[in-house]
Amino acid sequence: YLREYFRRSNSEAGFSADKRSTRHMIFQRRRDRIETSGFCKGLLHNLMLVNG
Repeated sequence: YLREYFRRSNSEAGFSADKRSTRHMIFQRRRDRIETSGFCKGLLHNLMLVNG
């Protein structure tokens, strides 16, 4: 139980950090552009982790 709890806790902390850094706003209306925007936010998150 605790292993799953802490895994989820770490995941939620990552989502929270992404929301703070990107303001959690997507200004696109078309579905394909919304998906692209989400992908770019994930890519930005990974690049920030690599660069420390």
